Amino acid sequence: MSARVVRVLHISDIHCGHSFVPAQVAAAERVAVVHKPDAIVVSGDLTQRARVEEFREARRVLDRFAALAPVVTVPGNHDTAWWHAPFGLGNRSRLHERWRALVQPDTEPTLRVPGLSIVGLNSSAGMLPHAITWYPRHWRVKGALTDPQLADARARLAESPPGDLRILVLHHNVVRGRLSNRWGLTRPQQMLDAIAGSGAQVVCAGHDHEERVELVQRASGSVIASTANTLSSRMRGHRPSAIAMIEADAGMISVAPWSFDSTVREFVAGEPRRFPRPTP
Repeated sequence: MSARVVRVLHISDIHCGHSFVPAQVAAAERVAVVHKPDAIVVSGDLTQRARVEEFREARRVLDRFAALAPVVTVPGNHDTAWWHAPFGLGNRSRLHERWRALVQPDTEPTLRVPGLSIVGLNSSAGMLPHAITWYPRHWRVKGALTDPQLADARARLAESPPGDLRILVLHHNVVRGRLSNRWGLTRPQQMLDAIAGSGAQVVCAGHDHEERVELVQRASGSVIASTANTLSSRMRGHRPSAIAMIEADAGMISVAPWSFDSTVREFVAGEPRRFPRPTP
């Protein structure tokens, strides 16, 4: 197992469009400049309405981050053109057509750098049948993962070099939000079992617009859940925007929330939570 510290900056929900706040993105860039993460995770909702100009602006933001560290990103529900296949009727291939053309071809990327393996999953299924619940308010918003997706993620994580910090990235929150009281994914208990048993040591998500760090312990295994708040004007409960800094050495993983202080227009580090490194 590697003795060096690996560092990952986790941000989410930029919402390019009318909710976009350039000052918060610029402040997150400054955190990356100073702290030099090994990778930057952007866990979805790059756009507000999946419009072409929003995707172009999001690509420019990602390019600025990519100049500082390798970037891993996955689509969010706001990046998904659900109207092309409501209830599975229509052209499913167009759900992420603009994402592939304007952001990146892959919706489920893998990144490996020394000491770190990051696997992305696309939980943003629009209104495909496996993402539909009995509650219309969930339609277009709820996330979902299929069993083949989870099996593929397990296989990619299993290919990680020994000692790598193993991170799984998806958009939808895997633990229930405290303020929203909502689960991000359909089949939430099954998803927690699958993710805790996937071989990931950390799972990064967004969607709920509330920063949170929690150790998830299931019969299948353990995983540390990092949920990043939004970098936009869409904060929940009048809380400031927040990002997260993940650090890991051979034995421990820490996750620290960094909240945006509007008086100084910078992200300020909060108290980290530290956990023994789960066995993959």
